[in-house]
Amino acid sequence: IRANDKGEEHTRIIIVMPLEESFTGISIAGGDLNADAASVADEIADLRRNYPKVLISTATKHFLKASYERTNYAQVKVTLTFPDDDYPSHALIVDVESNNIVPPGLKKKLDKELGKVAADLAGHHQQVCAVFHRLISFVDTNRFVPCWRELKQCVELVKSSNKSTITIHDAKGRIKLRLQADKYYYACSITIDESYPSTKTNVDYGKACLVTMESTNFPPKIEVMLSSQAQELVRRMQDGMTADDAFHMSNPIRAPKHFQGDSKEPTQVRLTREALKGLKHDTETLKQVHDLRQLNAETVQGNGKIKAHAAKERKDARRTINKITDQERIKDQAMEEKDRQWQLEEQARIAGYNISEFDGSTPQPSLLPLVTFLMTKILKLPEETCPCCTQNSLPSNPDELKSLYLTASTAKTEAEKKARKVAKQKRPVRTYCGCWYHYSCLNTFMTEPPFGAACLASHCARRVYHPDWPDEIRQLERTWANKQARKREIEDAGMFF
Repeated sequence: IRANDKGEEHTRIIIVMPLEESFTGISIAGGDLNADAASVADEIADLRRNYPKVLISTATKHFLKASYERTNYAQVKVTLTFPDDDYPSHALIVDVESNNIVPPGLKKKLDKELGKVAADLAGHHQQVCAVFHRLISFVDTNRFVPCWRELKQCVELVKSSNKSTITIHDAKGRIKLRLQADKYYYACSITIDESYPSTKTNVDYGKACLVTMESTNFPPKIEVMLSSQAQELVRRMQDGMTADDAFHMSNPIRAPKHFQGDSKEPTQVRLTREALKGLKHDTETLKQVHDLRQLNAETVQGNGKIKAHAAKERKDARRTINKITDQERIKDQAMEEKDRQWQLEEQARIAGYNISEFDGSTPQPSLLPLVTFLMTKILKLPEETCPCCTQNSLPSNPDELKSLYLTASTAKTEAEKKARKVAKQKRPVRTYCGCWYHYSCLNTFMTEPPFGAACLASHCARRVYHPDWPDEIRQLERTWANKQARKREIEDAGMFF
């Protein structure tokens, strides 16, 4: 109760209520910003009314904690601190929380931008809504928020290559990548989905990072192989696989029916000194069997009905052939058992992939693995060497490489057809283990003993598979044996004439 100059008494009643309780339960969708806001309480009321998607966890007259979420992987938490004595004359203090989604680089950027928004409105009670308006606009329009850390690493990775470039378009969520390796180049765009690392719709499943080819001077067959594996890598990671598992499972070269998956372990069959000795032994054994068969079948010159050797000698030759055959069969069975055991171990390893877990419920970030894959494969491809001849798998001139992929429709004359067959022998071929062979080198490696040998590349040592050649050792052995028998028949016929 106070008295004025005239002696009149006036009564003033002040009701004090805690700020956080004064807004409990208020949730008004829509509404206009209150330009006449005169307190922190008015600003927070405007925030609740105009931005209902902002989740306020704590609100007092000293600070405000809130967050905005576009998706589970695009969420930003902010703390606004109100200066005690001179707010709003002094702008509020913005502190963005750094976590798995918001790396330090993005936090620094948002702190600066949001702080500037508040500073521009110093002296007015409209700073809270203005700050969150800018924050919501940034999160909704920038698709790189959930992959900000990956994006920075991608930029650093590409810049480490002098000739490669990367361009970023925030609003469209698009990255333009141009990789240069000597005279070869590969240019593509990567579009980030709104719900990265997942996708917004089921129709776009597997395209959290959509790879679109723009231009390249690699032949279409090689380009499609690289691009398809890159997109499959993204799909596998959206399923929930790790980067390493997704890389191995995305191999575009089909695995044999009896062997699903890749192996980092060395194979049981290797091109070692022992294997070479075994090859020499096989050659000597075949020569011995050939001589014994010739002894058994040889006839007296001029009379094909009379045998040249005695019955006992011919009988001993047949027994020796049977004995050698039994011994070699036992050795082959032992080798096949080793290969079968290796296959069982690989199947057991692949069985460790619990497919039920990879249902897309836990998608993994795939941007950095995608760019890393493209950088590794494309920049090193011109430097790949054939494990057999140790020469470069690809010619240094891109035009020369394209000439190795001439189609049958382009070869009309006999000279062109012959040139196409010659070019095919030099064509680079990628095997299941990931190494690049010349076609002629791989054909020799696959069709001649020792069958089932490991890759000759020092960094590989895995079994070599390719769908153009049989994967079963027995079939390869039979084909080779028939070829050798045919060759011997031709030689014998030549000697006769």
